Amino acid sequence: MNKSVLIVDDNLTVCLMLKSWLVKRGFLVETATSASDAKQRVKEQPFDLILTDIRMPDADGITFLSWVKKYDSDIIVIMITGYADVESAVLSMKAGAADYIPKPIEPEHLFKKIEEAFQTQEYRNKKSRFSNDFILPPGKEYQLLFRQLDQIAEHNEYRLLIGDRGTGKVSAVKYIYEKGIHPSRPLVQLDPDQLNINKRSSRQYTDSEENESPLMEKFFAARGGLLYIRKVDQLDLNLQNELLNILTKQSRDEHYTQIIMSTEKSITELEKSLIPKLFRLLGEKSITLPTIKGKKQVIDAFVSYFLQFANQMLDKQIQTIDQTIYNQMYEYAWPENIQELKNSVIQAALLTEGKHMPAELASRLFEKNIIKQENNLAVSTPMLNLRKENYEKEKIVEALRLAKGNKTMAASILNIDRKTLYNKIKLYNVIT
Repeated sequence: MNKSVLIVDDNLTVCLMLKSWLVKRGFLVETATSASDAKQRVKEQPFDLILTDIRMPDADGITFLSWVKKYDSDIIVIMITGYADVESAVLSMKAGAADYIPKPIEPEHLFKKIEEAFQTQEYRNKKSRFSNDFILPPGKEYQLLFRQLDQIAEHNEYRLLIGDRGTGKVSAVKYIYEKGIHPSRPLVQLDPDQLNINKRSSRQYTDSEENESPLMEKFFAARGGLLYIRKVDQLDLNLQNELLNILTKQSRDEHYTQIIMSTEKSITELEKSLIPKLFRLLGEKSITLPTIKGKKQVIDAFVSYFLQFANQMLDKQIQTIDQTIYNQMYEYAWPENIQELKNSVIQAALLTEGKHMPAELASRLFEKNIIKQENNLAVSTPMLNLRKENYEKEKIVEALRLAKGNKTMAASILNIDRKTLYNKIKLYNVIT
């Protein structure tokens, strides 16, 4: 995918010159002539790189840089400096800039700086890949789960993951990918939620490049790597037949693509959604992810892990949590499991000043979330009787609030990539 770049300079001639160079190299380029204009564009689009002059009429470059890093910390920023601004450029690197380039700008020097910045980011991403996604908590359930995941990775097998919302299905897929697939091979996701399934015709798809189905398109994109199909129960009949053919006829050669599927449906519910042959095939190759409700040691392990994550991301130094909060966690039903627990720890960390998380946070974290418990099912107040669109919008708004507006942090909370977050913000008209 082509990288997107924003050029920020009050000199329109400089903007157009840089844009022409970058477009010729395949970059997608936007320009802005002021910091205020640049901020608006950043809010509308997930840029990969910003080239910004260190001196602008309405704001200095370091102030703008600080805003960018708070808004979306994944954006690479390279400062453009005049001869007299080298000292400021050094300060900007301490504030989070990837590099700086002096004027007059030489094209090859610019491209070298850009390439080095992306390589450095890629190295850091690989080094920390999935570091906040999956851990092995105590208990036989998780020990068995990790043995199964290790086997799937080792033998490059297809598998169906069954689990309630938030039990870690996406994280399990990433674990399998990291353990079994070479990092140069792709990890591709197919999400039926993003397909207009209900309006699709019943026509048969072909494997031709001109007329291939969304499934085949993703399958070819994942060639030699791993294809993850979320909510497999929502695939229409044509796509289910295609999936069945892939699973039963794919050759075990160098282009073999591992396929992992997931569902929130039970086996009984799944049988009603899938064609018989596919159901029988997946039923024999399924594993169930455990829930966390009432499992004290498991909750303790995840809380400790997420607290370290929150301390790192939020620049906190929280060392202890009041036992009252733990007791509430043990009693809570956790309808969204690990993901909800992670969000709660982050929210509590945001509200904590100092090294100890106080008891009074317990009521703020839990009393507002639970309005009733019937048959051991907790119901979350904002989520009652909401359609899917409103549910997703509420979750995005909540994640942005928890992350204090930082898109990278919010995407991490939601367990989606930042470009998907930007798309959903536009789709649901979320004000940021």
